[in-house]
Amino acid sequence: MYKYKKVKLLGKGGFGAAILVQSREDRRKQLVIKEVKISSLSKKEVDDAKREAAFLKELKHQNIVSYVESFVDKSAGKLCIVMDFADGGDLHQLLERVRKHKRPQLDEDEVMSYFV
Repeated sequence: MYKYKKVKLLGKGGFGAAILVQSREDRRKQLVIKEVKISSLSKKEVDDAKREAAFLKELKHQNIVSYVESFVDKSAGKLCIVMDFADGGDLHQLLERVRKHKRPQLDEDEVMSYFV
């Protein structure tokens, strides 16, 4: 965690939290750390979380948030997955923007551009 400065909590769930951070090396770069509480998980669940991190590392696509690194913060009992910050928002936020502009939904071409 020494490489990152916490900016704000983005969300929290049963398994952990998503935190907006700033890189201490490049202060202009914002990232997200997904913290997964592993201290209370079974060995299988910890292995599943580590596999998720390894899987994210392999994904390379313009519509998938890029993996940066992952590490275990043993003192906090957390697996930390560092990813690029999607400052344009997520799919839910996109759909909310569409509704605010009085459109009932995305058209087929828009959907295909996101999912293909």
